[in-house]
Amino acid sequence: MVNPHQAHGSQQGLAYIALLLGVAITGASVAVGGSLWSHVQRREREKQLLWAGDQIRKAIVDYSRFAADPANRFPRELQDLLLDPRSSAPRRYLRQIYEDPMTRSTDWGLIRNPQGRIVGVHSRSAGVPVKTGNFGFTAYASFEKAATYADWRFTAVTEARTTAAPGAQPAASAPAADPAASPRPFEPAMAVPKVLGQVPSAARPALPASAPARAPDSATAAEPAGEAPDQPHSDDESNGG
Repeated sequence: MVNPHQAHGSQQGLAYIALLLGVAITGASVAVGGSLWSHVQRREREKQLLWAGDQIRKAIVDYSRFAADPANRFPRELQDLLLDPRSSAPRRYLRQIYEDPMTRSTDWGLIRNPQGRIVGVHSRSAGVPVKTGNFGFTAYASFEKAATYADWRFTAVTEARTTAAPGAQPAASAPAADPAASPRPFEPAMAVPKVLGQVPSAARPALPASAPARAPDSATAAEPAGEAPDQPHSDDESNGG
């Protein structure tokens, strides 16, 4: 006979084990969900970083186009993009210094040329990027090999492909081409003839060569016997004449 106390204790033990199992499953689900949410957030912040960095890069390019003095071609500080100090009339290239979404700060890493002028920016975050391809801009092809977000360098110039000395800034060349602002190449129009209907001889279509003249009827008599002549009978022959 089963002891009621033993049966009750066994049921309590099973219930306790089921409770522990449920807590473990819930904890694992929460951890997975949190990881996925963190991944989604990083993806969204990467999009914001690409947008903000590119806005600053475009502003630097616009700033360089209004330079009368090559020494002042690029801004000395990012605030110069908000109000151009070289112009007597208010001239702005950026609405505000956008925040770096990775550091939640406007303290961007600055890329300067040998003259000490700003030619680009980069994030100060040492985080590892999730996005590793399909950046959509040739100048950002190097982002695919970036080890950290700090390697996403938004530059208005094409950086020299030489190894810089420790602590030295890379040399800079001409501003990088912006596909949205680059003019289309000039395409000369085709010359139009002055006289209507006059077409240049080079444009006239080649006429087919005329067929060789058919031999006289008398020549058909020389054809081998047993072969029908190529040309049709005349009306006189069809009338029995």
